[in-house]
Amino acid sequence: MMRSYFNGFVPETFGFFRGIKDNNNHEWFEAHKDEYKKYVQTPMKELSIELTDGMLSIDEQFITGGRTVSRIRRDTRFSNDKTPYKSVSWLVFKRPNADWCDAPAYFVEIGAERYVWGMGFYSAKSATMRRFREMIDTDTKRFADAISFYRSGSGQPFILGGDEYKRIPVGAGSDSFSDWYRKKNLYLASEREHDESLYGNGFAGMLLEGFLSLAPLYRFLLEASREPVA
Repeated sequence: MMRSYFNGFVPETFGFFRGIKDNNNHEWFEAHKDEYKKYVQTPMKELSIELTDGMLSIDEQFITGGRTVSRIRRDTRFSNDKTPYKSVSWLVFKRPNADWCDAPAYFVEIGAERYVWGMGFYSAKSATMRRFREMIDTDTKRFADAISFYRSGSGQPFILGGDEYKRIPVGAGSDSFSDWYRKKNLYLASEREHDESLYGNGFAGMLLEGFLSLAPLYRFLLEASREPVA
C-alpha cells in the first residue's frame, strides 16, 4: 500500500499564522521558528508531494518539489509594507517561465482564518486576454467544453474572478460567455473559512479533484498565453 505523505494540518498551524500576524518581527519569529518548520513548512511540503503526480498528469512541465512552497520572508524592496514575514503560506504549480505572471498556474493559500485555492493568471497581459477572446470565437465548442463544469451548476466550488472592463470588448460572440469576455485578468478560486477538511489527508484529494476539473480550461489559457500545450 502506497503511504500518504500528507496527513493534514493541526491547530498549531493556524496558531502560528495568528501569532506572526500579530507579532510580525524578527524576535518573535526567531522564538517560534521551530513551530513554523514543524507546523507550516513541513506539512506544506508534504501536501506538495502528495499532489505532485496528479499535477504532472495535468502538465508534465510543472515545477514540483520544495520550489512550489512560498518562503516565509517577504521581499520588501519594492513594497510600502515593510513587515518582514508573510502571515500566509502557499503552493504554486506553474511552468518555469520567466514571464510567469502571464501564464496560468494552480495555487493553494493557507492563512489564519481562511484558505483559498484555484487556477488562473496572476497578471495576464492585454494581448493574452485578447487572444483568449479570439480563441473563444474561433474554437467555441472547445471553450464551452472546458468550462462545462462551471456552467453546470453541479456544486463546483469555484468563482470566476479578475478585474473587468466596464464594457464588454467588441467581438463577443455569445451572451453566455459575456462574463469571460469582460475580464482584464482571469482566475477561478474557491475561498473558504477553516473547516474539518484541513485536518485530514482527504484535503489533498479534494484539491486534486478540483484541479483536475480545471485542466481543460488550464490548457485553453496556456494556449492563449502562447505557451506550448503539453
